[in-house]
Amino acid sequence: MDRSVVMAIAVREARGGLRNRWFLLYAAAFVVLIVAFAWVALAGSNVAGQAGFGRTAAGLLNLLLLMVPLIGLTIGAQTLVAERQDRTLDYLLAQPVSAAEVFVGKYLGAAALMALILAIGFGWAGAALALRGAGGSLGNFGVLILLTTLLALGMLSVGYLVSSVTRQTSAALGIVVTLWLVLVIVGDLGLMGSALVMGLRPDSLLALTLVNPLDTYKLVSVQILQTSLEVLGPAGVYAIDRFGARLTPVLLAIEAVWVVLPLPIGYWLFKRTDVH
Repeated sequence: MDRSVVMAIAVREARGGLRNRWFLLYAAAFVVLIVAFAWVALAGSNVAGQAGFGRTAAGLLNLLLLMVPLIGLTIGAQTLVAERQDRTLDYLLAQPVSAAEVFVGKYLGAAALMALILAIGFGWAGAALALRGAGGSLGNFGVLILLTTLLALGMLSVGYLVSSVTRQTSAALGIVVTLWLVLVIVGDLGLMGSALVMGLRPDSLLALTLVNPLDTYKLVSVQILQTSLEVLGPAGVYAIDRFGARLTPVLLAIEAVWVVLPLPIGYWLFKRTDVH
């Protein structure tokens, strides 16, 4: 695999994404919402006499759990299928480049766009927190950014997997939006309802929690940042009791799996769909 070719395709993908109206919409919505949530969360912690980054981060988690997976899934879902639909992907594959170079390059370009959206949003949120005099170390804010980036890349990989096999942009977006709704609904609320109705044991409840990347992101964020424990839910409390100090490495490993595992599967589907 030629790195220069991969980087050229990645740059091409990133430049095309910057001109896409979806990118502008995502960036604007993310900036407005994360700044508003940070401002309101910090104001609430000040009123409660608990000023600091910990309480503010707990408030931000609820927004990040909703917006970041949706953005990652939809960007990934459009990356390959949009060019497949307008036939430019066939033209690209007809050039002296390999399927692997195209697949990796386009993913890296989409990942760069995702990282840029997060950088813009967190940059403005950090400025808002600094203006309001939020307490806590800058390192905690950096940890939240890194954890959120890991979640974003995982959802981007899942969306990219969907894009690897679908032939219509509308179908790809329909699949990932449905998946997003399932992941959101099958969170603490869905698990608690299932536990009550089905009488799930704590270990079964924990296993279902660890399958959901949104829940694992929330658990590892709370565990590392030591924010408010009420956002953990029953499965999170049991996970801390069950794993103790080993919980953080386990959760980080699960999040990393969501980033890596969909890519080889997506590449296999991509070769079957587009390489003849």
